[in-house]
Amino acid sequence: MSQTQTAASAVLPARDYAFALGAHFPDLRPSQLTIAAAPEFELVRVEWEGWTAHFAQSAVGAQRLEAAASVLPHLRGFVSPAVPLAEYSHRLGEAGDWAAAPMLEGRPLQPQLFTEQNRERLVRDLAAFFHELHGFSVERARALGAASGREWRAQHEALQRRSLRLLRPRVRWSEYAWARRWWQRFLEDDALWQFPPALVHGGISAECLLVDTFVQQLIGVNGWHGLRTADPAFDFARLVDAYGTDLVWRVVERYGELGAPADAALFRRIRLQQTVQRFREVLARAAAEDEAGLDAAIQRLR
Repeated sequence: MSQTQTAASAVLPARDYAFALGAHFPDLRPSQLTIAAAPEFELVRVEWEGWTAHFAQSAVGAQRLEAAASVLPHLRGFVSPAVPLAEYSHRLGEAGDWAAAPMLEGRPLQPQLFTEQNRERLVRDLAAFFHELHGFSVERARALGAASGREWRAQHEALQRRSLRLLRPRVRWSEYAWARRWWQRFLEDDALWQFPPALVHGGISAECLLVDTFVQQLIGVNGWHGLRTADPAFDFARLVDAYGTDLVWRVVERYGELGAPADAALFRRIRLQQTVQRFREVLARAAAEDEAGLDAAIQRLR
């Protein structure tokens, strides 16, 4: 692998990550590392042959690492796909900590891999995975360290303040006024906050979902650092970003057939969380100091 780095002040030189990992991987060389910031989760991801490590960039990032390390062993066997388990870690619970896990087998489920022959089978597997995950005991997840759903609304209020402050000098006044009105209606709609909380993945993407060589079934799920108890609509909104509305609506319908709540209120919350995700992307690109990415994220919000 060649060394790559995302433009973010939190990303350190490759030699620093190689040095931190050296006690467990003494033959690791900086040139072997692929490095990328994950600003949404306040982490940096470091990959090399067969392994992935995540380094916390803040106390929040450390909490995410600790929660994943605590909850994932209990999900192994509870959800059908494989989940990654950290084999090595350093001082979990403090900023600057890291955890390393072997890479799961499988290929990322990119949209182009869906065909007429495998579509319904994969829809069934995705629905079953979310049904299993969202059926995990919320009380147990919280006891293991997953962030509480009680913070869900407060986090959206903080997201409103941060996104509006960032957008004000970058968009036209009419666009800013629209964003402010949208957030006001969203936060004041009490129906949006009356949902059955569930353990959610929180970071679903096409790269996270792994299928077998022949693209016949879902065999693994990566990227658990957004794990928390929250609105199940959040996971499905991320899934829409990856695969589009038509396919995800079929997944949600199948999810409902398995016995999960999948009514009109869930579909509405999914649509609104899609817009929330556009605001999250704006903040993530700004945190990464990615001006081109920030411009593109603002355009998507428009």
